Amino acid sequence: MATKKKSNRSAPLGIGVIGCGLMGDIHADCYTRNRNSRVVATHNRTHAKAVALAEKYGGTACADINELLANPAVDAVAICSPQVVHHKQIVAAARAGKHIFCEKPVALTAAELDDAEAVVAKHKVTFMTGHQMRLHPVITAVQKAMPRLGPIYHVDFEWCFRIDAHEGRCWESYRQGGFFMELGCHAADLAGCLLGKVVHVSGHTLRLNPKRITEDYTNVLLQFESGAVAQILVSANHRTKRQGLLLGRVLGARGRIDFTVYPYKRTLNEATLTIDYGKKLFVADTKTTKLRIPDLPSRSEVYPGFFDVYDRQAAAFIKSVQTGTPPPCTLADGRQAIEVVLATYHTQNQATHTQNFVKRPKRYLSNTDSHPLLSD
Repeated sequence: MATKKKSNRSAPLGIGVIGCGLMGDIHADCYTRNRNSRVVATHNRTHAKAVALAEKYGGTACADINELLANPAVDAVAICSPQVVHHKQIVAAARAGKHIFCEKPVALTAAELDDAEAVVAKHKVTFMTGHQMRLHPVITAVQKAMPRLGPIYHVDFEWCFRIDAHEGRCWESYRQGGFFMELGCHAADLAGCLLGKVVHVSGHTLRLNPKRITEDYTNVLLQFESGAVAQILVSANHRTKRQGLLLGRVLGARGRIDFTVYPYKRTLNEATLTIDYGKKLFVADTKTTKLRIPDLPSRSEVYPGFFDVYDRQAAAFIKSVQTGTPPPCTLADGRQAIEVVLATYHTQNQATHTQNFVKRPKRYLSNTDSHPLLSD
């Protein structure tokens, strides 16, 4: 989101890290190593984690988020907290005049999205959504090769895990959505990144593990303004070759691109381009080439297959704040990804109005604050 408000480029950008778990540590590391930024404050619900992060990267550990937002050394915040508090923290940061980087999902309901957009626009702060996968070198290579396919009419993603647990962040609360909200929003964002504006959503969810409180399988069909279609399959019930391997495919009038993204190792991050010359009907008349994926450095021990995407994400946010130019993933982009998730939950409710695969406790009623998943 482009803004008129710019930061002083001569001084390092002061970053306040909100949420000091795994992602907070990853982002703090990136901002510390970037010569154009520094961590000046930390905050976490469990104060000991804020203290530990401040000791590791510098800055003041704040027991209260308002203390962090009142700190004049904080130019921008990196919101890495649980998604259920993202909306509240976005609103508070914008009202304090702080530029905002927020991990996905930026909000959980349409009402929260509306409110976040309004307050960010009112206070003219830069906002970047943390969909780092659109910066992955495989996705960059795919985007660069797509014009060779001619008109694009189809994209699909399959992102699957084999998870036996029925608890954890994906299934800890109805108010946070389920597995598709947690991981599917990444695939939804990638589809938008490749194809543009979504105009229609049709989806179905299943709860294959009866001990889970929300869905663990989702299949979605998206239609885009261009007329192209995307299919997204996200599951916690089986793995495709490797745990968490993302399979992708782009189909165009003159050929296809097949690619894989694997966050947990540097291997299996690859893409191939196949051009169909179409001169012979029943004889192979294609040429397949392997796209070059640069062997970029990676500092993350948890996600080595993401290479340097977090560093480039931090650098892009800093540049956006300092120059007033749009970041590579705006609030509007983050909104579209969540709207895909919400629309999927809504169409599932409509398709199975009386016998939804995803069960909701009776105490959740339909109102402006509730997730479509929760409404009766």
